Amino acid sequence: MKKALSIFLIVVGTSLFTGCDIDTGENFHFVSLKVVEASIPEHFLLNQSHNIEVSFVRPDDCTFFEGFDVFSDTGGLRTIVPIGSVLTNQDCSSQEENLTGILTLTAIEEEQYTLRFYAGEDADGNAEYIEYVVPVVDN
Repeated sequence: MKKALSIFLIVVGTSLFTGCDIDTGENFHFVSLKVVEASIPEHFLLNQSHNIEVSFVRPDDCTFFEGFDVFSDTGGLRTIVPIGSVLTNQDCSSQEENLTGILTLTAIEEEQYTLRFYAGEDADGNAEYIEYVVPVVDN
């Protein structure tokens, strides 16, 4: 019993004096990308999928497009944010580039949709959006 207690105390004592490195090795982080414009159809067909071309700004060559975050709210409101991953610890060219991604939306509600695309922040740090209102028609 004393031997087991001694071994336990040695293990606990040793662990108190040795730290662990929490570095996960991740060399990137995620950012919101600014939308310039979107190609929106005149209307959505109910229960149909629609491809929307979204033009956004890639701020440098260390930022890569990962996809879209779409936040749904009541009344057909959708807030859409392009997401990029940014490599850290890299030398990057800071030349902006406009890129295009395809967003697929399915119209499942009979009422109109309001699509709000993230367009950056104003001088006070408040998010700005480009908005499109799209009616839904039954085919």
